[in-house]
Amino acid sequence: MAKRKAHKQILGVMVTSRAVHAALLDTSADEVQVLRRFTRQRTSRFAATQAPTVPDMQKSEDEADFSVQFSDTGSMAEHMFLSSEFSGLEGAGAADNNPEKKDLAATFVLELGDILAECRDAGYADPVVAFCAGTSEVNQVELRVLRETRTRNGEEKKGDKPKKQKAASRSDLLELLGQQHSGGFNEECVAFLPMMPSEEGLQRYLAVFPKTLDPVASTLRTMREQQGRRMPTVRLLDTEVPLYLGLARATRNLKPRKRRDEDDEAGPEAHNTLIVRAGAEDTLVLFVQDDVLRQSETLRSLTAYEAPETICSRVLLLQDEYGIGEVQHVLLLSEEREDDLVESFEMFFPDARVESLRQYVPEFDDEMRTEVAAGAVLPAVGVGLRLADDARYRDVFEDVNLLPRQLLRRQFNLPVTWHVLALYVLLFCSVLYFMGRYFTMEKQISAHQRSIQEFQATAGPVTTDAKTLQGRIDSLQAVHARYMRAINVLEGLLQGSDKWSRALEKTSKEVAGVTGIWIESWNPRADGLELSGNATARDRVVELAERLGGTISSLTFSEIREWPVFSFKLSMSLENGLPEAARYLREQVAAAEQAAAESVPVTSAVLPAQQP
Repeated sequence: MAKRKAHKQILGVMVTSRAVHAALLDTSADEVQVLRRFTRQRTSRFAATQAPTVPDMQKSEDEADFSVQFSDTGSMAEHMFLSSEFSGLEGAGAADNNPEKKDLAATFVLELGDILAECRDAGYADPVVAFCAGTSEVNQVELRVLRETRTRNGEEKKGDKPKKQKAASRSDLLELLGQQHSGGFNEECVAFLPMMPSEEGLQRYLAVFPKTLDPVASTLRTMREQQGRRMPTVRLLDTEVPLYLGLARATRNLKPRKRRDEDDEAGPEAHNTLIVRAGAEDTLVLFVQDDVLRQSETLRSLTAYEAPETICSRVLLLQDEYGIGEVQHVLLLSEEREDDLVESFEMFFPDARVESLRQYVPEFDDEMRTEVAAGAVLPAVGVGLRLADDARYRDVFEDVNLLPRQLLRRQFNLPVTWHVLALYVLLFCSVLYFMGRYFTMEKQISAHQRSIQEFQATAGPVTTDAKTLQGRIDSLQAVHARYMRAINVLEGLLQGSDKWSRALEKTSKEVAGVTGIWIESWNPRADGLELSGNATARDRVVELAERLGGTISSLTFSEIREWPVFSFKLSMSLENGLPEAARYLREQVAAAEQAAAESVPVTSAVLPAQQP
């Protein structure tokens, strides 16, 4: 059996012709748990439609051929009383060969989308999906392989049972299925389940494959074609027969045998298991001998709404018809009155162990049992167990996957929305801008290179003699030293020469800044100046003293024409520093000295020599 990667959240979906049942499983814990259960009723919805065929009324009476049909689509059996009993009269491939039904597979896109949306709302955004199709959605054909043996003369002899039969190849089974099944089928979507050999020693296989109007494949294709819909991760499509067969093996912890030889054939002590699933549409009966399927039968006229005694009697008739021996184990599953069905089978099979199949799958919560019938959701739980990494179910299922390979690939849909278009426009404009900047800078670089070449042509050859360069450096240093001596002499002469003009400038500026005050005298002293004046308010005298940084030596009050006048004397010091011109010259010399230190080799090489 192929190994598959385990996933944390698995969504098992059971698809019938009337409803869609689903179960969300959590495999992150030690045991598989059922988190939620869902049930959605299916509506009449198709993947594609075709225009109805209208007969040509212009034909003559001999050429015109009309057919009367009392229903829009489907066969006559679908509109009869007890249609499930008469649906098989037209043959297995009648619906597949009908050209009017081509591409009219009923889909459940809205139901599946609603279930996935509810899972996202519950916090499970991307569960892995596994489908299980009901018996009404698949075809089952029993194949009997007749092996040919050769005599000693080399002649072929049919009908002899060989001592050791090998399993039939898939190509031989596909060829045999094409001969027995009149309808079309997809070869990659066919599963062959080994069955017990017949009494004549013929190998038997149960071919299980979806109908041409497969609702699961049609639903997935429709979801892929819809824009803006996020496709779930789909892994497999199983059916009920191999699913229940795997669960029956899990009850006895058995693994499927790839082939059955003469030494492995069941003897008189063979263990027979009976599986009965009573549904709302039909009843499925499986007879299993040891770990191999012996017989499969679908009773369309028998549903879960029938009396339990009626179901038991029909199963006993099938047991006698197929010659099944004593049954040791009975597994039951019903959508209605399952407990009553278990009691009836205990009466009809007193020597067998009769129990519900729900005991061998993860338990449901009591709250969820009241919402949906457990028998309808159990196949969804079972198909989810195929993807779970649980030791109890790891090797009990057959490697069945009826999905086409193209639907197993995860589709990548680019969401073309206005956000993406805006991003594309922004990216396009950015590319244009940087391309323009690139060509502009290339043009500027070319212009600078041309100017450098022109300057080198006019400057003449560069002197590379070391003695000449050293002489030019020495001459520049001598000129620099002479300038520094001249600046020092100028500073000595100007030191303190402009302190009176600066004091007068400062006094005029600060007095203009204070209103209601005036200066009458300005007397120099040894340590500064003494200012005398009048003010219309005392605070203005204090403000002037703060501005000049002086000290008030005296302050008198008087009234002149009924106005208050404050006479004051203010002492201030003089600044005895470098003049502004001297400081400016020092800054210029320092900047020139730094620039000369950084570019002495270059300037000495290109500038002409100067005399000291």
